Amino acid sequence: MMLALGLDDRITAVAGNYAAFPDSVAQAAEALPVIGTSMSWPSKEVLLSEAPDLVVGQSLEGFAFDTSQGYASVEQIEEGGAQVYGSNLCSSADALNMTLETPYRTLRDFGTIFGISDRAEEFIAQMTAEKQTVVDAVKGLPTQRVAFYNGGDGPLIVLAGGIYDDAIATAGGKNVFPADSVYVSKEDFAASDADVILVGTFEGQDFATLSNYITTNFPDLPAVKNGRLVEIPVADTDASISVMRGLTEIANGVHPDLNLAVPAS
Repeated sequence: MMLALGLDDRITAVAGNYAAFPDSVAQAAEALPVIGTSMSWPSKEVLLSEAPDLVVGQSLEGFAFDTSQGYASVEQIEEGGAQVYGSNLCSSADALNMTLETPYRTLRDFGTIFGISDRAEEFIAQMTAEKQTVVDAVKGLPTQRVAFYNGGDGPLIVLAGGIYDDAIATAGGKNVFPADSVYVSKEDFAASDADVILVGTFEGQDFATLSNYITTNFPDLPAVKNGRLVEIPVADTDASISVMRGLTEIANGVHPDLNLAVPAS
């Protein structure tokens, strides 16, 4: 989001990323110093040695601030003279309340912090228009039962609640699993009666392998019988600048006759 707002020169370093940057900001991201990895944040000493004025995280709690892992707590960062901002979440429990519009709040906050509110509103207007395109396209279409599978073979990992449910509902579907679901049994997945199965992939996950598992083990599901398994890069459903890309991909998967143009990443 900061790169999309043209704040390249305000970013001292990044901790590491679990997925590639969107194409629109990938070139700018190449110049950013990286002081951690996708699964290992910088230690307290490394982070504080950057002497930041502001530390931005997805939330204000969790493993990124776990002192037992050698990371700095929010309190320790503040004692070092920096402010800490949780973009999208204050606590992990807030994840169930996230929506497609959660990034708007963060973009507006960055606009206020860095004095570029006009630029932030322009970006929000673009995202709003991309969302409205999907809303208009699915209006009046029958609601489809949707499962969002993300790996595992017993129990199975599913994506539900928060931004996932909002994206599926906005795209004209209904998540077959409750909002607090993370793991479901093979029996529950088989009984879901899903019309569409979104197969969420992270970098390193193979759609063919995941979809083959589903088709082999759940041949009686309507989605399998009708060939309605659709790959969705999970990074496109994050509460960030590409979330309307993910929404459009989901809409095209839920209603395959739409063929909506997917926004650039």
